[in-house]
Amino acid sequence: MSTVTRFAPSPTGLLHLGNIRTALINWLYAKNSGGKFILRIDDTDQERSKEEYISKIKYDLEWLGIDFDETFNQSSRFERYREEFEKLKSAGRIYACYETPDELERKRKLQMAAGGKQVYDRSALELSDQQKKDYELEGRKPHWRFLLQTERMQWNDLLKGEIDIDLTSLSDPVLFREDGVPLYTFCSAVDDIDFNITNVIRGDDHTSNTAVQIEIINALDKNKISFAHHALLKASSGDKLSKRDNVISIDSFREENIEPISILSLLSTIGTSKSIELKDSIQQIIDEFRLDTISTSPGRIETDVLKALNKKQVQKFEYDEVKTRLDKIDTNIDQKFWNTIKGNLDTVEDVAAWTDVVFKNNSFETEDKDYINLALELMPDEPWDDQTWTVWTNDIKERTGRKGRELFLPLRLAFTGLTHGPEMKLLIQLIGRSKILERTKN
Repeated sequence: MSTVTRFAPSPTGLLHLGNIRTALINWLYAKNSGGKFILRIDDTDQERSKEEYISKIKYDLEWLGIDFDETFNQSSRFERYREEFEKLKSAGRIYACYETPDELERKRKLQMAAGGKQVYDRSALELSDQQKKDYELEGRKPHWRFLLQTERMQWNDLLKGEIDIDLTSLSDPVLFREDGVPLYTFCSAVDDIDFNITNVIRGDDHTSNTAVQIEIINALDKNKISFAHHALLKASSGDKLSKRDNVISIDSFREENIEPISILSLLSTIGTSKSIELKDSIQQIIDEFRLDTISTSPGRIETDVLKALNKKQVQKFEYDEVKTRLDKIDTNIDQKFWNTIKGNLDTVEDVAAWTDVVFKNNSFETEDKDYINLALELMPDEPWDDQTWTVWTNDIKERTGRKGRELFLPLRLAFTGLTHGPEMKLLIQLIGRSKILERTKN
């Protein structure tokens, strides 16, 4: 059977780098084996799920180049979940509970005070038919729990090795709420069976969920899934990543003009035994992917590292690769302009600032007016080439005795208004003799 993986975000916020890393790992695992990658939208919580986030999730994945072979929304499968619910009910594996949230909280507090396990006491199993009717006459509606029967759940995790979970330390999970809405633990198990998922790769915060879901799957069918749990990424501060942290959302990086390949390069190497480096292409990332290189220790997101990768990518771009984007900024940008400026850019769109430096008739204040006037007297006639700047500054050096910073910086300031930038031998060719004269005429 071919490999089938899935990515299952809930549309309650924007995807951040941690979410995308999980999607990428699953996508790469499927691609690496010629398998299938499914996007599942976990939107059973209709109050918190929003259509705008569903659209953003799909757009983020497509923008990054992570394509999915199939997609579906859990909200479209409520009837299917009800069918499997009835199956478990008939088998005696699911039971009705009538406690209110306040009553459950009181139970937990009593268990805590007594020093016992804080798990559901299964008192609902002792309810008589009359007691259930009485509760329902009070207006109570039951929530439904799955009856765990296995004391220990063991499996060989593809990343963590042998896992052994004590299920007696967990409460019987609620599978359906009082309002009839099925919950994640149940829906995910049903979906994984129905869509023939072969590999579930997700964060290690789901490890105890996996133990429960394996038992649910075995109650409905037979578990054929291999599980792998990777360590979660953390913010540079060490905090857990959150959908509410828009600073590291894919949307925010797109707005900052970070290139998709820069993000994928970071996420394919962070938290692995490989060094973080810029990749040449998505195909290289696919070819180099190995699940066993992923560390069980959490990696940390350093946005400075991402921006450094992006700067390298910008410097690699050939003019033809970005021409359409450059035309939207300024149609005067040609190949010579791009090759001169790109080494000073963090993003492609940063080129806009350099169009002002090169094309606008700006003038800049200088305190060294006599020196600039002398430099203008010695300025060579055009045409200029890569040797012009050296010849010109050598003449100035002979006349003034200046060298180093004292020789070059006043000229850069007078011609560009900046203390930094591309090599002046290249930049003056873009600006041109007449514009330099115009800028310094006062």
